[in-house]
Amino acid sequence: MGVFGFSFEMESSVSATKMFKASALESHILLPKAVSQFKSSAQIVDGDGEFGSVEHFKFTEVLQEDHLKERIDVLDRDNLEYKYTVIEGGNIGTKPTSAIYHTRFEPSEEGGCVIEASAEYNTINGEEYTKEEINARKDEMMGKYKLVEAYVLANTDYYA
Repeated sequence: MGVFGFSFEMESSVSATKMFKASALESHILLPKAVSQFKSSAQIVDGDGEFGSVEHFKFTEVLQEDHLKERIDVLDRDNLEYKYTVIEGGNIGTKPTSAIYHTRFEPSEEGGCVIEASAEYNTINGEEYTKEEINARKDEMMGKYKLVEAYVLANTDYYA
């Protein structure tokens, strides 16, 4: 089994607490709205949204995969940090056997935040990802945070 991953930092004009709320605490509510072209629905299927809970996301026909289930491994409100593992769907079982994502939101001096994110993939039979595949996954993850940021900025009443 091979292991590969990446990490990145990006800035957001949205505060760390609002980005954490939107991305971690309420992803099952926000993502179908913020990325409706890709995710048609989402719900917590096991647990109460806290550590160990499982969220189920259904995708639109735009994507090759039809669904994804994620287990919450870390949900730290004090440090604005969360970690989850994809346990079903997506492309799990094709090239990767597992995918683990970790994100932390650090307040910035300007009132926004710095998003520190990483991903780790275990692959079947030591297969490796190309640089292009790694960059595509990183761009996808960064794009999700940009869409969340845009949604929060457009819905200031909700994320006050």
